[in-house]
Amino acid sequence: MKPKEQRMTDIEAQYPDQWVLAEVTREDRFRRASNGIVLSHGTDADKCGLVQEARKFRASHAQAQTFLFWTGRLIPEGVGVML
Repeated sequence: MKPKEQRMTDIEAQYPDQWVLAEVTREDRFRRASNGIVLSHGTDADKCGLVQEARKFRASHAQAQTFLFWTGRLIPEGVGVML
């Protein structure tokens, strides 16, 4: 069964607090990934080998665009940020 294209917001909800490797299938008007197909996911990018999977995928799909992103909170609870 072929993986289905999903909105990035749906992918984030489906894989909370995980790293996700997706093939980008659509971009919004600002050229940000808006839809994609999940290639792999895991809680630790090094442990689950997502970077290596991205390289392998790109080697066999040279024209494809991939997106590796974290779905959890970017700033941990209780941490302040000063700009």
